[in-house]
Amino acid sequence: MSLSDKFEEKNNTAENSVISELDAWVGILYSCISADNQIKDSETAALTRLLHSKEKFIGIDIVPLYAKAFNLKMELGQLKYIAACCEAIKEEDKETVFALALEMLLSDGLLGEAEKIIIEVLSKQLKIVAGMTSKIIEVIFLKNKGNIKKI
Repeated sequence: MSLSDKFEEKNNTAENSVISELDAWVGILYSCISADNQIKDSETAALTRLLHSKEKFIGIDIVPLYAKAFNLKMELGQLKYIAACCEAIKEEDKETVFALALEMLLSDGLLGEAEKIIIEVLSKQLKIVAGMTSKIIEVIFLKNKGNIKKI
């Protein structure tokens, strides 16, 4: 039984405290930039630019969504929070959110243990088929090849 399978069993009884789709998008992507338990201003700025590039975030103040994401992640724990967020993502947006999450996780071109776990949980919770998961990961790695590594 994998770590994500054990997590899924525990999560089945969890109450979902993520209500809106916007909360869910921000929660997943915020969790990705905080995977290493530290958030740099450059990561927050990149996430803000990314969210503002999406139609659904036009005219939306993202700062309160960040605050809510921070609080819920602390309250629920990162993996349980990600799972709660995944439940609020519309079916037609799941692959997009997954690709954007990978973009945040792999922006430095490195794949650490924390990132692997998050990718596995996201893939299962968003119900992304294995073949598509592999394709998205491959494209993101190719896109980020040669990026300056974060220190």
